[in-house]
Amino acid sequence: MSKRVYKFTSAQYGLSNLENRRLKLSTIDDLNDPFDLCSIDTTDTLIDNALTAHIEGFRGKSGLLCFSRNWDNLLLWSHYGACHTGLCLGFDIPDGPPGEAYDVDVRYQPNLLKIDRPADVNWDLVNRLLRTKHESWSYEQEVRVLVKLNDPPDANGLSWFDFGPDLELKEVIVGAQCSPEDLEAVAKVLKNYGGTVECSWAYMRKDAFLLVRHDF
Repeated sequence: MSKRVYKFTSAQYGLSNLENRRLKLSTIDDLNDPFDLCSIDTTDTLIDNALTAHIEGFRGKSGLLCFSRNWDNLLLWSHYGACHTGLCLGFDIPDGPPGEAYDVDVRYQPNLLKIDRPADVNWDLVNRLLRTKHESWSYEQEVRVLVKLNDPPDANGLSWFDFGPDLELKEVIVGAQCSPEDLEAVAKVLKNYGGTVECSWAYMRKDAFLLVRHDF
């Protein structure tokens, strides 16, 4: 079994992903929400110190791939798809038990989590924090794939996750405002996939605030 998830990106980085058949792994230092991994009440200094120690243990050992369950959210196209000029890559990921890479659905809530004692700060709690965000982020409908960093970063300090059985490219959706030059580049690079990847265009409905897919 597998499930479909979507990655929004600019045309430049999206084309690079397609050409090199890989996605960049994010680290906790790359994430754009300062409350990531910090969504608990840390007014108790001992709890704060215990959480900091666990986060340091996670840093440099694990990476994340961040996706959405939806391709047609207008805000996602604006925020991550370069104002609708970019691409949305659709992947199938395994829907199975945790392994070297496994996915979690982010949960959204209005308040910080509260724990009673520093001893409760453990890996299970950190794993929960990795999937906990404030409810204002709920429009993202985020799915995170957690990956162990077994290989050293490249010369630029970046880590990557290759397309393959755990990250199978299935579709490319071109943004409604994508340039003709980028459209041509997408068509060219997809020829190397031998017709296995569906390509479509995010067409703006004329009668509603909606996007629909049209054949590329």
